[in-house]
Amino acid sequence: MSKQDDTAAGMAVALSALFPFTSSATNAVVQAGKPYVQASLEWQEELVGFVSARLREDLELHKSIAGSRNIADVIKLQQDWVTASMRAYLDEGGKLAEIARHAASNGVALLYETAQSSLGQGAPQGSGKATRTSIAAE
Repeated sequence: MSKQDDTAAGMAVALSALFPFTSSATNAVVQAGKPYVQASLEWQEELVGFVSARLREDLELHKSIAGSRNIADVIKLQQDWVTASMRAYLDEGGKLAEIARHAASNGVALLYETAQSSLGQGAPQGSGKATRTSIAAE
C-alpha cells in the first residue's frame, strides 16, 4: 500500500470514527476525497523535487559565475540560467496542473459511481438513464 493510500485510508477511518452513522452520501464524499488527498501528496512530492532541482541549478550558476574570467561570460551564464529557469517553471506548472486535473477527474468519477450505486439500479429516480449532468442537476 502506498503512502497516499495509507493517508486516504487513515482519513476514511478518522471520519468514520467521528461520524459512525455515515450515510451513503457521506461515504460518496469520503470516497471522492481520496484522489484529492493523493493529489495533495503527489503535489508536495513534485514541489520538493522541483525546489531541490532549482537549488542545485542555482548553486551551479554561482559556481560558474565564480569561475568566470570576464563579464561577457557572466552575462551569458545568467542568460542561459534565466532561459532554463523559465522553461523549468513552465514545465513544472504543467505537471502541477495535470496532477490537479487528474484529481478532479477521479474525484468526480468516484462521486458519480458511488452516487449511481447508492441509487440501486444505477439511474436517478424518475429518469431512464444516468448521466453526470442529470445527477448533478438533481
